[in-house]
Amino acid sequence: MDAADTSPSVPSGADVSSTSSFCDPMCFPYYDLLPEEILIKISLKLPYKTNALLACTSKSAARITALVRKKPLFKSHAYHAPPPPSTVDDFVDVQTLETWTTRQLKNFVRKFENILTTFSMPTLDDVLEKSKLVDLAAQAQKRAASAMDVLADQIIQDLSAPAEPHVCLLFATSAWADDLPVVARKLADRLPPTCVVYGAVASGIVATPTKTQEGNDDNMDVDVDGDGDKTSDANAQEIEHGDGDALSVSVLRLAPGGGVKVMWRRDAHSPESINSFPDMPHTGRGSCIPPTFERTILAADGPPRPGRSSCAAIIMGDDARASASLAEQIHAQIPSATISGGLCGGEGDASVVIARGGKGPHADPLPGGCSNGAAAIVLTGLGVAAPCISRGAKQIGDIYSVARIERQEHTVCPGHKSVSLAIHAVHNAETGGESPAMSALAALENRLGGLPNALWLGLRRKASGSGSSSEQRFELLNIEGHDREGGLYVQPQDGPSAFAENGDNEETEFECAFYTVNASASVEELHAAASHAGEQVRESQRAAYEAERSASSTSTSKEEVVGTFAAGALAFLCCGRGARFHNHACSVDARALQRGFGVGARTSATSLPVCGLMANGELGGRPWNEYGGGDVTKAATLMAFTAVFVTLGL
Repeated sequence: MDAADTSPSVPSGADVSSTSSFCDPMCFPYYDLLPEEILIKISLKLPYKTNALLACTSKSAARITALVRKKPLFKSHAYHAPPPPSTVDDFVDVQTLETWTTRQLKNFVRKFENILTTFSMPTLDDVLEKSKLVDLAAQAQKRAASAMDVLADQIIQDLSAPAEPHVCLLFATSAWADDLPVVARKLADRLPPTCVVYGAVASGIVATPTKTQEGNDDNMDVDVDGDGDKTSDANAQEIEHGDGDALSVSVLRLAPGGGVKVMWRRDAHSPESINSFPDMPHTGRGSCIPPTFERTILAADGPPRPGRSSCAAIIMGDDARASASLAEQIHAQIPSATISGGLCGGEGDASVVIARGGKGPHADPLPGGCSNGAAAIVLTGLGVAAPCISRGAKQIGDIYSVARIERQEHTVCPGHKSVSLAIHAVHNAETGGESPAMSALAALENRLGGLPNALWLGLRRKASGSGSSSEQRFELLNIEGHDREGGLYVQPQDGPSAFAENGDNEETEFECAFYTVNASASVEELHAAASHAGEQVRESQRAAYEAERSASSTSTSKEEVVGTFAAGALAFLCCGRGARFHNHACSVDARALQRGFGVGARTSATSLPVCGLMANGELGGRPWNEYGGGDVTKAATLMAFTAVFVTLGL
């Protein structure tokens, strides 16, 4: 119904200025008296359990709730604090304390001094009284368990979603390593069975304080809070090692037709690579967990909606082989999937945690966490899954025409070969003849007064005919050495090389140039990639909105065609970047992404929520300014010193 239609007046006793009053069951009768667009705004402010209760009160409330459930969501919140005190039973069984010797008790006191002092024990002699120590440990255990419940309740309240979330992402600094599995389980107990809790511990994280993006209407602005305000600033923060303890929590809800699948793979050389929660139906660490496993949590209810055929896979683990193998498996199953992720650098038994929502004997829990392995979550039915990857490679010196190049194969082990390229000579512009490739490197050294620590050789095919090769991107190759004649040996640095294939013949012409890494070039590269991703997101948003509106009857109100779009980004940044790379400036990469994404939009530059971690190795496609940059069909590989973002249009 339109806002201009005649509607019953709202009783004077109803407080419509505050949505909290509608949480009171006594106010439910007033709900039906408001215009439809106001009801939608109210429902977007209420938690999904309250909306479910409202849906039972009237047909109009049920209809509004059904509309809100079509609305995707990306909401993020950060907690800059250490975890609550660890539980005593993480290390010892409280019941065995009565049999301990005095020396064992003293060691116990030293290890848990922070917990014991919480209860103000007067002297060490009092602490060593066994009966008091048992009581004390029981109190500490109860206090810590209660603190975790309070934290989980606070997170659910802060991330109040108007409809059931499908994914809950956790990223925590190393101080949370022992507590993250507990937090994940507590949150899973409070979330529906269609929700997956997925997170990791790392030396640093990327977080956005209190940020929401909810679906919006055809004006293409982002209603960040769902209350009609189209802008809300929240700069993303890169919390590096030494910046303090922090926990980032984000919830995602997919549009209708979306799907969620979890996968994990462990290192076959590690028999105990999967940990489990106490309520798992098996005993022992990893005793019944296969080396590979996948499970569909949310099945897509039919074919992808118009404009929603993208897929994203997020991989996190502490084992490089398992992570790379999982990326290959996903790429084989879904060649068009945008794959990204990172190697965790956290401490503790489980670097990655994964759990399924639900509570009780009929719950279907997933393994609590994995070490020496990798876990992935695959999201289907997305509008956009655009990679934004930057290394910051900058050309130094001139571009040379390659005179002679040779493809070489080396047998690494039976059945496996390594391919390299030998660039024997380049054309000399001054003499018009050929010069050894090493001469170009020597000329660069003389010009710069030395060679940079990070140095690659960029290679590309020369454009044929009258076309220009200035728009072609170079592939960066590692310089492995040289031969006696001054030729350079180069090898691909990230996966198979596009120029080490048999498709090239003797007539193929190449160009080469030397590259190093530069902070300002990295920002420009990331800004360009994010700007392109923002255009993709907005174009997909327009297409999805038009498809939704055209599928609706002409009598349907604009509010009924609920904005079917939300956006957010996941980050996997090399832990060697950050302030040290960007001349002591903080959070440069994450904020460059936000600014680039906002180019061409009528939203705030910081309206994109970002969350993620600082990784020990990044998983993704090629950087934007390099060969294959932005192409999601390329297989993802493990890289180093890169900033990997994936922008999701839900």
